[in-house]
Amino acid sequence: MKQIIEQWITERNLLKNGNKVLAAVSGGPDSMALLYLLKECKFKWEVEVYAAHVNHGLREKTAEEDERFVRKWCSNNSIPFFCKRVAVKEALEKEGGTVQEQARYLRYQYLKSLMAENKLDVLATGHHADDQIETMLMKQVTGRAVLGETGIAPSRPFGQGKLIRPLLPVTKEDILSYCHENHIPFRMDESNSSNKYTRNRFRHNVLPFLKQENKLVHRHFQDFLDWTSEEQRYIEAQAEKEIQRLLLEENEHFVTISAEGLRALPLPLQRRGIHLTLRYLCYSQVPELSILHIKQLIDLLHQRHPSFSLDWPGGVKVSRSYDSLCFMLYNGAGQVSKERQTRSLNVPGQVSYDDMSFIAKKTFNMKGSENQENVFVCKEEDAAFPLLIRKRKAGDKIQPLGMKGTKKVNRIFIDEKIPQVKRNIWPVVTDANGKVLWIPYLKKSSHHVKNPEIDGNYIVIQCSGTPYYYL
Repeated sequence: MKQIIEQWITERNLLKNGNKVLAAVSGGPDSMALLYLLKECKFKWEVEVYAAHVNHGLREKTAEEDERFVRKWCSNNSIPFFCKRVAVKEALEKEGGTVQEQARYLRYQYLKSLMAENKLDVLATGHHADDQIETMLMKQVTGRAVLGETGIAPSRPFGQGKLIRPLLPVTKEDILSYCHENHIPFRMDESNSSNKYTRNRFRHNVLPFLKQENKLVHRHFQDFLDWTSEEQRYIEAQAEKEIQRLLLEENEHFVTISAEGLRALPLPLQRRGIHLTLRYLCYSQVPELSILHIKQLIDLLHQRHPSFSLDWPGGVKVSRSYDSLCFMLYNGAGQVSKERQTRSLNVPGQVSYDDMSFIAKKTFNMKGSENQENVFVCKEEDAAFPLLIRKRKAGDKIQPLGMKGTKKVNRIFIDEKIPQVKRNIWPVVTDANGKVLWIPYLKKSSHHVKNPEIDGNYIVIQCSGTPYYYL
């Protein structure tokens, strides 16, 4: 395993002489193997090795034991050790979200500040080949793999330095064997066995089947990611050359290109060219389009009609007039965003809001799906009908699940780091009196029933399709 990882680090240029490497160490087998390997090879790579442990305070006794375990191991092996306890439970009560989301956010915020304070330039994490497969599968299932990142990158910018994943070429089985062969102690997190987390369901139910079919499946997934990433970068470079050639006019409010010129390009360049055009217009706040948006525009380009108009997420309007294909931003000076229509959702009933579908029904004996992020459950008497799906309004407030007071909807968008251009298009579910019941994928109100009674009567709302603008 050591040779495989050394080759991976060399080929990917993950480390260079003089790096100060901070290893994120939970105490589990992955991070302990990573720390041991960095320690053993620090002279070969001429790097300084440090360790950081984050105590999330979620498992009381075992969390404290994990911290003491990592601290003692680092002391015995002369590795500088940093540690911090973060308040995940308090953050959940104040900000909402999921345990994993808050834990990850607080953990990386601490690691980033730690690197800045101590002038460390590389963060190393223990993500491995099994994590890669799980991530790629989850992104495929949710439709985030076409226009976004397909999987876990070997390295990426992080703070003033970079984050690296040296263990990506090896599996969990490889890591456990390495720990046993080198007498590396580790601790196990009992939460890894729970199927209430999406990743764990893929890990327990899908991954064993794939490995049974082919023990080298992790190599094929990584090869696929490497090839498609390289091909995507090449196609985007070619598309950028073509879009520059087709550019008719550009300013801070709109970009106009030749419709006929775009239509004449090979289909892959058309697809990527459309997405690249938005970069010229929106810069760092490019709306996360779905495949449906790209297909819709391409289909219209190939019809005989010389004109059409489309409203896209992020305040973008696309219109054609003869050979001019204009992408206009409706959030710049002098521009007004088009008002999205409020949708009524009857019970039972189904409506569409942009690319999302909402289904509502009455049910009893409700059990099993109430804790999914795309499902909201409330008692029938807690809502006035019909239900409404609309964009946010000034002054909208929600009483988040688990909180006594209310919180502004706009504050939730800010805390969740939703870009400004996306806040005006995110669906909000209210009752007929305007009471905010649910912000899909972001926040459930206190009216959500976490543990429905077997014989109770409830209203169940389910949305399908991850929002194209969801981060």
